[in-house]
Amino acid sequence: MIKSIADRIRAFIAKLVMPGDQSGATTLIMTLVLLMLSTLIILFAAQYGRLQDKAISNINRSHQAFEAAQAGLEYGVNYLNKFSTAILANPVSGYIPAYSDSNTNNVALANNSRYTITYSNPVAFNYKLIKISSTGTSDDGTSTRTVSQLVKFGSMLLNAPTEPVVTKGSASFDNDSEIRNQYNNTTIKSASSVTLLDDAETILSSGVSSNSSTMGSDVVQNNSVLGNMSTPDFFANHFGIAASMLKKNVTSYYNYNVDTNYRSMLSGQSGTSIWIDQTSGTATINGLFLIGTVIGTSSNPVLLIINGNSKFTGIVTIYGFVYIEGTNNIASGANVQIIGGIATTGNMSGLGTIQIFYSPTVLTNLQNQAGMQYYAKVPGGWSDW
Repeated sequence: MIKSIADRIRAFIAKLVMPGDQSGATTLIMTLVLLMLSTLIILFAAQYGRLQDKAISNINRSHQAFEAAQAGLEYGVNYLNKFSTAILANPVSGYIPAYSDSNTNNVALANNSRYTITYSNPVAFNYKLIKISSTGTSDDGTSTRTVSQLVKFGSMLLNAPTEPVVTKGSASFDNDSEIRNQYNNTTIKSASSVTLLDDAETILSSGVSSNSSTMGSDVVQNNSVLGNMSTPDFFANHFGIAASMLKKNVTSYYNYNVDTNYRSMLSGQSGTSIWIDQTSGTATINGLFLIGTVIGTSSNPVLLIINGNSKFTGIVTIYGFVYIEGTNNIASGANVQIIGGIATTGNMSGLGTIQIFYSPTVLTNLQNQAGMQYYAKVPGGWSDW
């Protein structure tokens, strides 16, 4: 392009000068013009470079402020769950007052960027729907970004099951196993096959529905919805959030990589949430003859989550909801009772006198426990303006 401009200038100047002086004058003028043109290009390039550097710096500062705001937002959700009583104290005309402390105001991060968190309730007198806003500031203070997220107060068990047994694997019960649902017409829902042997049976309010010779409509086999559901989606379908988030909010946490009997750890616990990471081996809960193991009560049931293979043996009674992510899950023994419901991603086997009774009352009591309730993000409730 520069060469083309130079050629045009040369031609123009050639018309202006005398024929005899054309060569020398043209060369001189052309040299001056090219020198001036080069100077302008250099100046333009330098200015453009400075503008580019400034633009990139502004973008980096904006990104830094945005990341700080996001960090503050994530922290703000957890902070609300821990200190909601203080944050929501003393509302004025139905709205929560301004709240600020060293954990939420002008908090410095490792790269010297900062964030400030504010809490508000969009609807007067509604303290279950909270808007958390976080303003991030770059390390040099030249850029700020604000993001917000709506959170809603609810239960860890967002969607209680409507049947006693739900499994993404197969289900097999024998001997005197009994699956009972006197509130609706579903007892077992499985993504694979369901087998009832010996005297095993399902019972509805109308009486026995399925047994070793007859499979009633209360038993749902080879359910494609369950079969196509991923393990994370299966979890979220019950709890509404990712497993990693719920694990942070449970009351009791256990982690073992060898065969472990949790009888002494869990017996007598009630009105609580329990998470077991059984990374290897089997998580066993057994009950001794005449003594037994009771976990939870009807009015104060438990949420029991087992991440790994499990086994319930002997005399065991659990009030609440049992959720298991394990390949093989076995209930066997003199009398294993689960009152509430159970869901598993693997195969479920009942050997012996196994009783699983669906109880909406127990599940509702579980959902309404103070320790089970917390603020969770509302889908679609995030914004950056």
